[in-house]
Amino acid sequence: MQIVILIILFLYALLIIRYTLGWYKVQAITNKDFTPKVSIVIAMRNEENEVERLLQNLQSQIYPTDKLELILVNDHSTDNTLNILNSSQLDNLQVINMPKEEFGKKNAIKNAIELASGDIILVSDADCSFNPKWVQTMVNYFTDENIKLLSGPVAYHKQKGIFLSLQALEFSSLIGSGAGAIGFNNAIFCNGANMAYRKEIFLEVNEFSIDTAVSGDDVFLLHSVKAKYPNSIAFAKEKSAIVITDAVQTVSGFINQRKRWTSKSSSYKDNASLYTSFLVFFTNLAFVFLFAIPFWNIEYFNLFILFYGVKFLVDLILLFPILKFFNRTDLVKWILPFEIFYSFYIVLIVVLSFTKSFEWKGRVHSK
Repeated sequence: MQIVILIILFLYALLIIRYTLGWYKVQAITNKDFTPKVSIVIAMRNEENEVERLLQNLQSQIYPTDKLELILVNDHSTDNTLNILNSSQLDNLQVINMPKEEFGKKNAIKNAIELASGDIILVSDADCSFNPKWVQTMVNYFTDENIKLLSGPVAYHKQKGIFLSLQALEFSSLIGSGAGAIGFNNAIFCNGANMAYRKEIFLEVNEFSIDTAVSGDDVFLLHSVKAKYPNSIAFAKEKSAIVITDAVQTVSGFINQRKRWTSKSSSYKDNASLYTSFLVFFTNLAFVFLFAIPFWNIEYFNLFILFYGVKFLVDLILLFPILKFFNRTDLVKWILPFEIFYSFYIVLIVVLSFTKSFEWKGRVHSK
């Protein structure tokens, strides 16, 4: 058993070091003269409290208005979302109301892109905020004709409290790990709150119509692009590309969200993503085992200290530059206690994601 645990630790350390090196390999691109036609696509359901703020935020983008199209899709909202959208006076706004027989974010995005006039599609969520240079920064990467899909950085609003701090730390680690994997041309995931791709590539490779997972509009598209064009994915490592969103405010909401995120991993077909998912799970399972077993067998205590120490050091090496990029070095102090919290929580979430239903946008879904 001890040999198995050490092998898991060794493989995990190699993986995290690789992501760290990949993070440093990611390079920024600047070209202020590149202004292709862009369509921003956002699916919305019951977002009446976000619509006006979102439209103002999008309207503030420093980008030629005649080259920017806003497509907001109403996914059967039961509140005042659609009325607010329809009352907007923005000339470059197109509102789509989904037909009765279709629902969900994947169908919303598919319908929007079929009508989009932009060569570049930018997708995000209704609760997000953007730097005025967001659009320009993201599209700059497409000056390279080899780039088909771009993953963008996402961060949580800075809020006080242990729960929200640990959330922000975990979220930063996910974004950074995804960027590090892209840095080594072996992308595993991205975040649908900030990504861009060529319209033509979406129409060519997307499989939304046959995906069984409720979510995954981001990662499954990334996997499809990677499978056909393995060196065509980039990460926007620039502060002006950062999209800000809200952390979940309640423990129950947090668990529900993570169940939804984790449930789609059962549909992964990408080997690197599967390997990473299993390795991270077994690393944290081993940590939980080592935390508990010394109460019955003290001989494992030294191994627990070694495991804890090595995992903390490699995670710190990865997280510090990522937190610096997001201006969240205040979270460094939480990394050590986070190691224990995260291991117990990730094992619990994996179990729950495959055994319990989850709620999303007022709809209940099974795994």
